[in-house]
Formats: sequence, C-alpha cells, structure tokens
Amino acid sequence: MTHNILNFEEINQEFINWFCSNGGTISSKIAFKDYSSENAGRGVVAIDNIQPFEVLFNIPHSIVLSEKTSSLKDLIAISEFERLREINSWFPLILCMMYESQKENSLWRPYFNILPREFDTPMFWNEGDLAELEGTGVIDKIGKADAEKQFNEHLLPIIQSNSSIFDLKMHNLELFHCMGSLVMANAFQDKIPKKKIKENEDKEDEEDEEDEKDDVTMMPMADMLNHKTGFNNARLYCDKGLLEMIAIKEIKKDEQIYNTYGELCSADLLRKYGFVDEDNVHDIVELNGQFVVDTISIDEDTKDRKIEMLLEDDLLDDIFVLDTTYEISPELIITAKIMRMDKVQFNKLQKSKKFPDPKMNLDIKQPLIQLFEKRLAMYKTSIKVRK
Repeated sequence: MTHNILNFEEINQEFINWFCSNGGTISSKIAFKDYSSENAGRGVVAIDNIQPFEVLFNIPHSIVLSEKTSSLKDLIAISEFERLREINSWFPLILCMMYESQKENSLWRPYFNILPREFDTPMFWNEGDLAELEGTGVIDKIGKADAEKQFNEHLLPIIQSNSSIFDLKMHNLELFHCMGSLVMANAFQDKIPKKKIKENEDKEDEEDEEDEKDDVTMMPMADMLNHKTGFNNARLYCDKGLLEMIAIKEIKKDEQIYNTYGELCSADLLRKYGFVDEDNVHDIVELNGQFVVDTISIDEDTKDRKIEMLLEDDLLDDIFVLDTTYEISPELIITAKIMRMDKVQFNKLQKSKKFPDPKMNLDIKQPLIQLFEKRLAMYKTSIKVRK
C-alpha cells in the first residue's frame, strides 16, 4: 500500500516539476488527490479557500500537445496529416500521441506517465458487461469495429511505410485504442472562450465566438480536473494567448475542483469517460423514429404515405428525445396523431394539408403511454438508487 502511495506522489511530483520547468504555473492553493476510492481516479483539490476569478494554473502553448507541436510533424509529410484530418479530425493527434507516448526522450514523457493506462469506457468492456447496456442505445455508438477498420485502412499504412519511425510491436491497434480513448476523454475540442470575466459573472461572453479557439489538442494539467454534473467550479479561458484555468465561484478548502465536460447525458458520459452521475439533469431517453411509427401506426395501407408527409415537413425525426423536463415534443405529438389516423381522417388531412394541433389530448395519451412502456421494456436490467 505504501508503495502505491509513493508511486502516486512520485508521478505527481515528476509531472509538476516538468510542467513548471516548461513555463506552466500552479497555484499554491491546489494539489493532486487520489479519488480512486470514489471511482474517480486522480483529481485536483483545493488545499486552501479559493475566491472567484482566482487563477488556478496557466498552461504555456509550448506544451500543448497537437500535430503542430509534436516532433512527428518534422518526420511525416504534411499531406499525410491533411489526408488523415479529412477522414477524422482526431486522427492526426492520435498518430502524434502514438508516436510521442513511445518515444523515450519525448517532451511529454512526464505527461504520459500521469495519464491513465486503463479505461472503463464500453470500448473495453467484455460481451457480458455490454449486455447490461441493452436498451440504452450506447452499444450502437461505441463504434469499435468502425474505429479498427479506419485504423487498418488509414493509419496502419502510414505506420508500415515509416518503419524507421514506427515499430508495429508498439505502434499497433491496442495503442491506437488507448490513445483514441485518451483523446475522447481528455482532449479539448470545444471552443475555449476568451477571458472576459466580470464580477458576479461565471460565464463567458457568448457574443465573442470569433475570439474562441477550437483546435483538438491535449492540454497538460487542464485535463486533470474531473467532472460532476452541477458542480462545475472552474473554467479554462484564453487571455492574450495564455491558457488559464480560473475559479468561477468560491471553492472551499478540501473541495474538489471540477471542470465541465459539457451538458452530457449519462449515456454520453459513460461512452466517452467511463462513468455516470446518479443525479443528472441532462439525462435523456432516445426514441428511434422508425420505432415510434411502427409502434403507434394503426393502418398499414397509409403508413408509408404518412411517413413521407411527416418527413417532407421535418416532423418525423430519426430520434425523438425525452428529457428530464418530462415534456413531449410537438413533433412527437403530431407524428403520433397522424399515425393514429384512419384512412378517412388521413385523406382529409392530405386535402387540407392542415396538420393536427401539437397539444396532448385523451385520444393520443394512451398510445403514447403504450409507446413509452414498450421503450422501457427494452431495458433488460435496472438499478434502484437509494436516496
């Protein structure tokens, strides 16, 4: 046990020394903490009270890992990166990370040492565990087979044709999945707002989108902050070319410091990061459009014509979403009403081209309840959360 603690602290200190020696600064009010007992891994904690707008740390651009800063840019033709970017915007960064992570004298060696090497995302689950996700829609979005296909078709040829740079014993599919998972979980691909913080304001100025940065990069230190829905208390900003993590509200001593990964539902949190929040106001249930019309339709003869009409007017979605507001979208109500029409009613609709009112009524209430019950039955397992 002592060895693990020492190892954790040694890795932390090595990373901090590297970060600061390369121009980064870290507030004396924060520190790394092992949250593995809470199934959260490494995180950042306040070791003193922090006031709003205090800078927690800043990151020099020189240690932001991207295709522009990786030494691989000097070894691989620019056209190769451009071709990869057209296929997938992540691929150039993933290839650079595959290279840098295995390079003994890489600038980012201490950074890779502190990054996770095992992942809890469904990409790495076995078939038995994946079966627990039946009904969630997560399985269809994992994309493992497609990722492997793209690796074999696009990255592997570059690796094979540059044998003096890459070694297939190391730079292989397993490493690709590892680096891809790090990019999914750690890369900053959302826009970084320009620093314009005012007193009593914890949000960026939404009118300054033209001043925002939207490259896909790995940002040492910024990605050490965990996420918990509703607990965001820090935000990354760009100020005169400097990247700064800033407290957006008061943080008390011993509180964990949280960045936000976005307003994500549990399915996306699990798929991208390998965890879920028990209380998540952003949770949703997805209703496949085809499932909706197949379940609610009462007349096969007019079914296809109804679907065509709904599609022409953008009323039938590929996916209908139910969220925690418990409100049913007007599009779903109209779709349900039309699919429940008999031939006479539908013929009148075609002539008048006047769509039903998007308000709930008794005629459509029961069919929708049956639809939701059928959707609920798709979940093969459940968990009761004790409050």
